[in-house]
Amino acid sequence: MIVALLGATGLTGQLTLERLLQHDAVTSVIVFGRRPSPVTHHKLQQFQLQALPDTLPTVDAFICCIGTTIKKAGSKAAFIKVDRTLPVQLATQLHARGCSCMAVVSSMSASPSSPFFYTRVKGDMEEDLKQIGFTSLHILRPSIIDGPRQENRPMEKFGLAFTKLMHPLMLGSLKHYKAIKASTIADGLLKAVLQQRPGQFTYLSADIPKIS
Repeated sequence: MIVALLGATGLTGQLTLERLLQHDAVTSVIVFGRRPSPVTHHKLQQFQLQALPDTLPTVDAFICCIGTTIKKAGSKAAFIKVDRTLPVQLATQLHARGCSCMAVVSSMSASPSSPFFYTRVKGDMEEDLKQIGFTSLHILRPSIIDGPRQENRPMEKFGLAFTKLMHPLMLGSLKHYKAIKASTIADGLLKAVLQQRPGQFTYLSADIPKIS
């Protein structure tokens, strides 16, 4: 199996890349990114988004872990380009080349009608991806992601600490808002593309560990 990965340098993307390279069923991993991954491996091939080839390689599955913040992107328009435009454009091109399966990291509460900009953009991305025509589409909506980030996100650190403090009270539907390990998301992405179950599936945060 040949798998394409967008966003291999982020927290979840790094862990996903590790799992792809280690899995015997994956023969090749093609990474697309805004900056190169420092990882080297005989299975790995890298392309930078600024210099994509005229004809993209043919892959069996596409995993998208890309994501940024408005502060890091610099503007709302730049944020939309990273979190919506890039994933949808690359997914469209890979699907046209024969890719039939995709798994993507979105966000809890993602909806095109959300009053919040971040979750509205994620919801728009989800709807765009649903229209492409993948035989197997898996949308993962994690809550706050727990793991050692290289970049400093103070507000996210505060949110993570507060969420963990509230875990015992998060019962019923609130369980989906508990913090989730980045490694758990990476495992879910890998399972989704290996299985390639036909249909469109959305997994809320607490359901991601149950992907099998």
